[in-house]
Amino acid sequence: MTKHTVHKDHLAWGSSFVPIMLVVCAPAYAQWTVVVPDSYRGEEAIHTALDDLKDAGANFGITLEVANPPGEGDPFVAPGNTILLGGPDANPATKYLQSVNKLTFDGVTNPEGYEISTISIGPAKVMALAGGSVLGNAYGLYWIRDRLLVNGQLPDINVRRVPALGIRYTRIEVRSEEDIRRALSYGLNTVYGENPLRLVPWNAEPERTENEVFRKRTCELAAYAHSMHMKFMAMGTDFTYHPSLLEEFGATLTPDDPHFWDAVQAKYRMLFDAMPELDGVTTFTADEQSYWGNYRTFDVMHGGGECDWPLEKRYRTFVKKVWEVVVGEYDKTYFNRTWATNVYEQQARPEVFARIFTDEVPTRNLYLIPSFTQNDRWWFQDYNPTINQTPHRTMVVCETMDYHGGEGLFPTYPGAYFQAGLESMLDVPDSNLSGLSLDMPAADDWQTRSLTAYTVSRLAWDHHEDVRTIARDFAAIHFGPKAAEGMAELLLRSASAYKYGLYIEPTVYGDFSSLPLIRVGQFNAQGYPLMDGGKAQMELLRKIYLKCKPWIPETLMYLDHGLETIQSMKNDFAAFQSGLESTKADEVARTLNATELLIRTNNEYVKTIFAYFAYRDAPTPENRAALEARFAELRNAGDALKQAPGASFLLYGVDQLLANVQLALEDLEGALRLLKNAPSPAEIEEAVQSEEIKYAKVLEQYAGKAVKILHWRGKIDGTDVVRMRGSEVSIQHYSWDGPQVERAEVASPLPQQAGTVLVRSIATRPLHPFVLEQPSAENGFTVEILLSDAPGGGDWWEFELFFVGTGPAELGIRDSLKARL
Repeated sequence: MTKHTVHKDHLAWGSSFVPIMLVVCAPAYAQWTVVVPDSYRGEEAIHTALDDLKDAGANFGITLEVANPPGEGDPFVAPGNTILLGGPDANPATKYLQSVNKLTFDGVTNPEGYEISTISIGPAKVMALAGGSVLGNAYGLYWIRDRLLVNGQLPDINVRRVPALGIRYTRIEVRSEEDIRRALSYGLNTVYGENPLRLVPWNAEPERTENEVFRKRTCELAAYAHSMHMKFMAMGTDFTYHPSLLEEFGATLTPDDPHFWDAVQAKYRMLFDAMPELDGVTTFTADEQSYWGNYRTFDVMHGGGECDWPLEKRYRTFVKKVWEVVVGEYDKTYFNRTWATNVYEQQARPEVFARIFTDEVPTRNLYLIPSFTQNDRWWFQDYNPTINQTPHRTMVVCETMDYHGGEGLFPTYPGAYFQAGLESMLDVPDSNLSGLSLDMPAADDWQTRSLTAYTVSRLAWDHHEDVRTIARDFAAIHFGPKAAEGMAELLLRSASAYKYGLYIEPTVYGDFSSLPLIRVGQFNAQGYPLMDGGKAQMELLRKIYLKCKPWIPETLMYLDHGLETIQSMKNDFAAFQSGLESTKADEVARTLNATELLIRTNNEYVKTIFAYFAYRDAPTPENRAALEARFAELRNAGDALKQAPGASFLLYGVDQLLANVQLALEDLEGALRLLKNAPSPAEIEEAVQSEEIKYAKVLEQYAGKAVKILHWRGKIDGTDVVRMRGSEVSIQHYSWDGPQVERAEVASPLPQQAGTVLVRSIATRPLHPFVLEQPSAENGFTVEILLSDAPGGGDWWEFELFFVGTGPAELGIRDSLKARL
């Protein structure tokens, strides 16, 4: 997409404008004139769309010259191939051709719709674009651009397009004018901006002064979005706040305190008083809360000490209180994300949703946003059943369908899945589905995010459009016309490869997550594998085995089908890859290879799980031989995946199973005894709490002598290990979302000598940070600190490390908690 400086006259208007560019092998119809009426001269959306159209044309040796229309009532003589921008009410040239019966329009009543008609006048082509508004005309220009990118030239276009969904937005925060221009190119009409925490003028420093800068920049972005005829929303999570707000209202963190609701409403009054430029606000109350620094969060739906309010009352009250301010007082728009990370609340249960959103909850300017599916992930999940349950308008989130994640993999095509879901939600009487979101990519590449955004943007306008055509168009844009059909076929089969190659069918039902062994670029290891020898991991794998045990042949049939699908995709690609430019062909081949290795590793992983427990339950020679074979195959597959060019996948869970299988093959009884005697999560947590008490006592005993060596702060969501050696501080990620390190300030290097490191927790969740391994000569005087955040969303952790020259044994502190409590 074009990167350009924003100003109103960056296009040359009038027939004297001649672009300077090198044209090589210019195709037929290589020169075009775009006739733009005077009324569009100051329209940023038109400028942006024309710039992007011109740039696209330049890639194919096509020039576009902008010209003025004839005077009102004057005849129009086509100067050559021409695009007429604006309907007969806006463009005199279009009006003239309509008056002499050269052009006819069915007309669009939707302001965002448009109609394009192509006619021939002598040897020239005339393409007339009539949009329902300025924005409709801009969208029409982007459709012309899309057809150009797909075909490599400007074909005849005869189409009438009106969006199926009225609100189309990205939940990815826009941080620049370029982001807003990109949103326009995807046919969006709403964008998200800054978090309200950064916009409210809190009665506290330094936040009050800091937020002046954020408001200034947000005002600029909102103004630019408005110049594009787009809506601009703030987006945050709730209930997040600055402590000064509770102090001001004397509020306590409980829903049965009226002052609490005064504080909630005051937050949004402060927001819109300070930022009237905002068109509204989006918020949600689930686990993944966004806050930092001195800001805090409160779980309105479950917290509050002795408050006995049920979920339905809490949620309904929250929405009503926010609505009273956002819509009732300021006449803005309120988006409420109904997401929850469980299977029994408003995200997943239609009866709970209906009990919350009764007639007490207003409908004006309120949009409720559930996920596309009932629970987490997509495959083997129902579409969200809370759509169309009440009169309240809803929108859905169309996320990328690649929860397996990992770099260097072939993209996942979501077209058929999203289309069927949209049809089930929209093609019913009185549907309340009013919009959707797409995750706007930062680059126009051919990876999953770009593929998903392109597909969703097409379905948002016509949810019945042929998904094979969409896939072929995307392939033509990124791989060229010769390879388009072949690449489209690969894209269409990608979903089957991932669904059947990675998901274990008998395990997917009833749980929040339908993919228990893989998460965003890694095979998970459950529990505390660094400390329990794989006990928790093997207990999880046992549950999976028992779920599958009655259906092992069918389970393996599905997994093998996924593997066979990706293998056939590789073979088919080899037959047409010569139609791609060599660098692109190599890139596709690498991703197909990495995807095959991932699916093969998962295939062998599951087969090894089955073989391990079969041998454990019945240690016959046949079962041992089967396990030995599976062990070798899994090790080879995992090694190949680790070494795959361009791939990035962590195999913690796989490696843990391999370690336990090896022990079982060496000495089954001894291996089972080790697992039985390994500490449970509760025993590990009890041991860590004991160490914490000792840390505090030693720090008190050595007050004034303990040397502070590190102050660390970051957001943790899962398990991570902080390592310090000398002045070097690093962090290794093990599970769930990766860490966000805000501060790793070395106060003094860790001495290269024997001693003890002590942890002082400032703000952390249980399990609090603790020393996994003390520094010693054997580990190069490196200390390891384990950070393990309990499920339920991440949180900010802050702690300090101190060093004393006395050894751990003398202080009664363990030198290591690694797998031998």
